[in-house]
Amino acid sequence: MTLEVGGGRAEFTVTATLANGSARPWNAARLTLDAPSGRVVHARSAATAPRLGAGEPLTAHGQVTRPEVSTATTLTCRGTARHEDDEVTYTATAALS
Repeated sequence: MTLEVGGGRAEFTVTATLANGSARPWNAARLTLDAPSGRVVHARSAATAPRLGAGEPLTAHGQVTRPEVSTATTLTCRGTARHEDDEVTYTATAALS
């Protein structure tokens, strides 16, 4: 699970990737982005996949708008997927300034 943040002070881009490193397929893969209060997230690509094969990544892109006055906070992304009755969850964070 990776989370990359780049761009300017008022708006910045976010790229999140959930990679299936297992030898078995995952179902219902999903990426969710938890932005700090006052920030707005605009999805630029799909953040779900009905099936994620062994070795395949799910990558989502977004744009985050930050308010005029901002203090350092953290952006969190969660990736979840299912295999049979098991659910896997991965988390990645990035510091915002």
